[in-house]
Amino acid sequence: MKDFPALSGKNAKKMEELRKEVEDSFNKKQIYRTETQMRYSVLNDSSFPTRAGKYWQCVREQASMYENLVWLSFDYRQHTIELEKTKEQHEKATDKYEKQLLQIEIEKLEWKIKDAERVGNDRVREIDAWSKLKKELDDGSFDTKNVETDSLEAVHKALQSRADVLNPYHNPSEILNVHGPLDTIKKDIDMTLLDAEHIKKGLSHKEEK
Repeated sequence: MKDFPALSGKNAKKMEELRKEVEDSFNKKQIYRTETQMRYSVLNDSSFPTRAGKYWQCVREQASMYENLVWLSFDYRQHTIELEKTKEQHEKATDKYEKQLLQIEIEKLEWKIKDAERVGNDRVREIDAWSKLKKELDDGSFDTKNVETDSLEAVHKALQSRADVLNPYHNPSEILNVHGPLDTIKKDIDMTLLDAEHIKKGLSHKEEK
């Protein structure tokens, strides 16, 4: 894109003066999250207080990025074919207005392709960063095959963190949204401990006999 016909003469001139700077900003600007944001905004201890919880959030984020990258590749291929087709139509067009409209369509498609390349590359950067974080978190202390194995502990601790900051000024629905699942989890944990104690007592009783 070289011209901005919608701008006044003064602004068009100003834009021309700023072109190199803004194009540099556009090319180097962050599209998706930085590693710092991933570590401390996404994988914060309040939302994901366990290594297992953090690991499985990495899995979800990475998988989502990959899925979007696949769909982007379909769009990219489609735009490439459309560009080739539009260029052929432009060469054959004899009506000057049709030719001008086709030229605009060519520039739009070229922009979409260029932007898709930029977006795709940044998706790969984030996918790679999630991979790095997964490796750091995987210390062998939790199950990396089944998300359910360690999820109770992660959810319990996350809800407890939220409960710790609740006060009477919070909306009743907010309080219920925390304490409802938290109280249920605590009850199930207590029952599990109780069952374990019964089993232990049963074994001791047999040994005494």
